[in-house]
Amino acid sequence: MVAKKIAKNIKFEDALSELEAQVQLLESGELPLDKALDVFKYGVELSRVCSSRLETVKQEVEKIVVTDSNDAGYKLEAFQDLEVK
Repeated sequence: MVAKKIAKNIKFEDALSELEAQVQLLESGELPLDKALDVFKYGVELSRVCSSRLETVKQEVEKIVVTDSNDAGYKLEAFQDLEVK
């Protein structure tokens, strides 16, 4: 079986929704092994797309937030604990 291809311009929300659907399929336990492997591979790729998009947004937010002593007190502390896998 061949895994589905992910559109290059897929929106984060669409990728996340599709990932959730794939997880539900796997959790159902009703897929034959070969199909389950294809669904898993597709899910991994969707997960990578989501992680990449989150990392990109995180970097953009970090550029926007001012952290010098002359700012209004904005800090990036919330992002220091954010780990994208």
